[in-house]
Amino acid sequence: MAANLKKCIPYLLTLLATSFLCVSLYMWNNKYTYNDLQPRNGQLFVTEADLSAPTFLINDWEFYPDVLLSPDTYPGDYMVYNDIGQRTRFDGLGTRTNPHGCGSYALHIYLPSDTKTYALELPEIFSAYKLYINGRLIASAGDPHPASYTPATQAKVVAFDSCGQTDILLAVSDYSHFYSGLVYPPAFGSFSKVESLHHIRLAFTLIACTIGLLFSLFYVYFGMRMKKRAPMLFAALCFLMFITPLFPIIHCLLELPIFPWYALELLCIYLMMLLVIILHNRICDAGYYCRRISTAVSATFCLMAALYGLFSAYLTVPVMQIFSRCLFIYKLAFAAYLLLTAGAAFKRLNSSSKPLFFAAIAYAVVFIWDRILPTYEPILFGWFMDFGSLIIICAMGYTLWRDLTNAYINKLAFEEENHQFQKQLAMQELYHKELSGQLEERRKITHDFRQHLYTISGFVEQLQHTSASDTNLEELKEYLNTLTTHTTSQTGMITGAFSENTAVDVLLQYYYFCAKEHGIHIDIRFCMPQQQILPDVELCTVLGNLLENAVDACNRMPMVNESKFEKSIAVSSHETDGQWFILVENTYDGIVKQKHNRFLSRKDTKSKRFGIGLESVRDIIEQHGGNLDIYPKETVFRVGITLPLKGSD
Repeated sequence: MAANLKKCIPYLLTLLATSFLCVSLYMWNNKYTYNDLQPRNGQLFVTEADLSAPTFLINDWEFYPDVLLSPDTYPGDYMVYNDIGQRTRFDGLGTRTNPHGCGSYALHIYLPSDTKTYALELPEIFSAYKLYINGRLIASAGDPHPASYTPATQAKVVAFDSCGQTDILLAVSDYSHFYSGLVYPPAFGSFSKVESLHHIRLAFTLIACTIGLLFSLFYVYFGMRMKKRAPMLFAALCFLMFITPLFPIIHCLLELPIFPWYALELLCIYLMMLLVIILHNRICDAGYYCRRISTAVSATFCLMAALYGLFSAYLTVPVMQIFSRCLFIYKLAFAAYLLLTAGAAFKRLNSSSKPLFFAAIAYAVVFIWDRILPTYEPILFGWFMDFGSLIIICAMGYTLWRDLTNAYINKLAFEEENHQFQKQLAMQELYHKELSGQLEERRKITHDFRQHLYTISGFVEQLQHTSASDTNLEELKEYLNTLTTHTTSQTGMITGAFSENTAVDVLLQYYYFCAKEHGIHIDIRFCMPQQQILPDVELCTVLGNLLENAVDACNRMPMVNESKFEKSIAVSSHETDGQWFILVENTYDGIVKQKHNRFLSRKDTKSKRFGIGLESVRDIIEQHGGNLDIYPKETVFRVGITLPLKGSD
């Protein structure tokens, strides 16, 4: 029981944290709960103390349906009180199927007696309007008159000087969008407060766009470098994260028509959901039919959303209601699918799905709170579902980044392994070449030795048939000495030249000749201990990495006297007091790159990664209880290795 409860704690914490986020957003980032100062019966009374913060004008606007009023024709014949967000269509207050038409909003604000500069932040108003304040035309977008209707919208801040009674009249018409009129509450207050709020919101939106673009470029780079499809899909998702918040910024800067901008904005939102489904299926390794069905449903809804936006001018109220219900069902199915598939993958012990499972729980909780708290209009940040989508996307980004990191590490390990293989192949070729040369030399000596035997036989016959003289004996001795010197002189190295261990000897011979080819003086005095401390593979890895670094360091040294390099390498080892010591010294240019007491590779000047060779050596030595000590001096780079012998304290 206790064990099961302990397993449930992370899920409960996820649920509570997500719920806390939603409730916090609802309380402190919601225009509907921001303050209690609201109009009543079309009137708002404002004091100096009320101007310390902006007021969002929501309640009890005077609404005149189906008429476009102006200061000359106000007031109209028929009026109802309307809360902003209560209706999103001009459908005759729900009496007809045509969602389009016109209407006028009016509000009377009673300000302090001193004349001051005030501001009204106008959200996007659909789809053409004229704003009058105290009988003066202050702002407009498009042309709302039915005979010359031109749809256009723009979010803006308008400033005006006023005192006492201030009358606001907004005449709006819409024949082209799926929303109509004043849908989002405008902000009113002192110019500085409203302007600051507007700029802060734009700053947060711009930050979100920048982050989306940077992550998109980042994953494009790694996707192309690693040649993997998943990072490229995630890069496309991040690019949509960059585009979607960009629309509000564009609507603040420019007055734009309805077509095709809002259809494109709607399409981007549901394309993000489609990409989330595709990536989610890949990471959670969903079944074939689950992939096909979920992707097909998401793609179909993308197409429906695009058509809904493109043909919004021809929609009817029943069509809008059907689409709204389909949208609710789709989001519900989307949240359930993410939760079920991530849970199934997590149950199959798919480690990559664990972050997605918790993210799916958070997304489902956000979806529930979005239904529970419908009267939510963000002040600075996004909507509930925006945060749910962001949690899912962050979980996917983390999972893909972890997979990319592991793949990159494996790639580096493979490259190092391939490098070691090529080096071993080169050593084998050199060893084979040396042995072939020695065999050829011995074959020549064997072939020529017959001629020497004939000559020696001739000397012997002369000594037998003639009286031996000191001169003949001296000639024979001189000939034998010359023959001995000739037959014992060898070129190249022989087996066991540096070590009685064949594998180690081949490695040392390879780097001996490699150093000679590069004009490096090399001195090798290597003695194997009586006990086998390291396996041959690990010992050759250690010596090979150290000698390779030494040769590279010598080759990077600057020239002295225009042609001569002061380059040298010394390798030595000895056994004493139950320990085996190895020392590799080489001259170098005195330049050392370090980070956190670890040495950076200099094989690629653009790389900031640690030297793989030294790290590999360090891992091997520490696994056997030894120590790796590095002493970079002014002109000499020393690497010392201490390994305990078996059975010693």
